[in-house]
Amino acid sequence: MQGWVPVNDTLQDTSVFSNSSTPFPYTVTSVTVTSGLGHPWNFTFVSLTDGFSHFGKHGTYLSGGYVATLGTTREASETTADYLRHHQWLDQQTRAVFVELILYNPHANLFSVVTVAVEFTTTGAAYTGAEVVTLRLVQHGAIVLLLLRVAFALFLLYFLLREGKSLLSRPVEYLSGFWSWVEVWIITIGFSTLGVYFKAQSIIDEAAEKRQSGSTPFEQYKSAAGWFQVYTYLLGFLICCTTLKFIHLLRFNSHVRALSVTMRKSAKPVLQFLFVAAILIMAYTQAGNLVFGVKLRGYQNMQTSLQSLCMMMLGSFDFDELSGAQRVLGPLMFFSYQAMMQFILLSMFMAIIMDVYAEEQQGLPVAENLRFLHFLKETSVEIVGKMKHVSKNRTRESKQEESNVIEPDNASRFDGVFNKMW
Repeated sequence: MQGWVPVNDTLQDTSVFSNSSTPFPYTVTSVTVTSGLGHPWNFTFVSLTDGFSHFGKHGTYLSGGYVATLGTTREASETTADYLRHHQWLDQQTRAVFVELILYNPHANLFSVVTVAVEFTTTGAAYTGAEVVTLRLVQHGAIVLLLLRVAFALFLLYFLLREGKSLLSRPVEYLSGFWSWVEVWIITIGFSTLGVYFKAQSIIDEAAEKRQSGSTPFEQYKSAAGWFQVYTYLLGFLICCTTLKFIHLLRFNSHVRALSVTMRKSAKPVLQFLFVAAILIMAYTQAGNLVFGVKLRGYQNMQTSLQSLCMMMLGSFDFDELSGAQRVLGPLMFFSYQAMMQFILLSMFMAIIMDVYAEEQQGLPVAENLRFLHFLKETSVEIVGKMKHVSKNRTRESKQEESNVIEPDNASRFDGVFNKMW
C-alpha cells in the first residue's frame, strides 16, 4: 500500500522512508527511532476494558491505532513531528489524528487529560476538536475515604438483604411498585459505583509503582481518568435516585401527595400531547436546517438545528442573525415558531396538568394517614408490641426451663425415700 513502510525496514534503515526528493533536514538514526518514537508503523490493539472510545464530530473511534510517542520536551516533540511528516506517516487513508497528553498540578493535586483531535473526511476537509478532563486521581486521606466506602458498602448490603426479603415474600406486589424499582436502582448503581472506583484505584496504584521504577505509565493514567469519569457519572445517577427518595419521605404532606397523584393520572394525556408536540418540533427542525443550514452554523445539521430551536424556546436566540440570513423567511419562521410553542403548545400542556390537579384537589380527603405524627405513633406502637411479644416468649421459655429443673433439697429427699423403700 502506498504510504506505508514495513516495520523492519523502519528500524534498520532510515533512508527507505523517504519517497520524495526533499532531503531530511536532520540526521535520524535507528537508535533515535527505537528509543523515543516507538513503533509508529505498527498497529496497536487495546483491550475494551483499558481503553475508551472517542466520540468525534464525524465518527466514533475506538482505542488503539498507530501510536507515536512525541516526548517530554518541546524540542523532542517537534523533532518527532517533523520526522513523521517527512516520512508520510499520514496518508489518504488517515481518518483521525489524536494528540493526547496528561498534565499534573502538584499544588492543587489535579490531573488534566487533554485530547486534541483532527478528523479528516473523504472530501479532504479537516475538523478539529479538543477535550480537557480535570480529575483528582490521587486522594489524600485515603484511610478515611476507605472507611466511608466500607460503611457505604455495609449499608448497601443491608438494604440488599431487606429488599431481597421483600421480593421473595411478595414478588408481584414488590415489582409493581415504583419506589421498589428506585430501591433496586440505588442498590445496583451503588455496587457498580464501588466496583468502578476500586477498578480505577487499582490502575492508579499500578501506575504509581511503574512511576517509581522510572517508566512513564501514560496509558495507565489515561485509563484511570476514563474510569474515574465513569465513576463520576454513576455517582451522579446515584445521588439523583437517592434525592428522589425524599419525595417518598414527604408523602405525608397533602400537596406532595397531590403532586404525585397528578403526575400519575396525567401521564397518558401528557404522552399523547408530547407525541403531537414532537411532530411539530421536528417539522420546524427540518425547516430550520433547510432554510438556515447553508449560512448559519447553528442550523448546519438536524442535531444542531434541534438544539438551536430548543434554546430559542427558552429565550436564547439572535434575531438579527436569523433576519440577516433570510430577510423574509427568517422573521416569519421565528414568529410562527414562538407563537406555536409559547402560546399554543405550552398553554395546552399547562391546561392538561391543571385540569388533573384541580380534580385531585376536589376529591382529596383529609386522611389520617397523611399526618406524620400519626405515622410515628403507629410505628412506635408496632415496635413496642413486637418487643413485648418477644419478651413474653422469652419469659415463657425461661419458666418452662425452671419447671423442668428439680431443686437440690427435693432431689435429696427423693433419694432418701427411694433408699428406704429398698
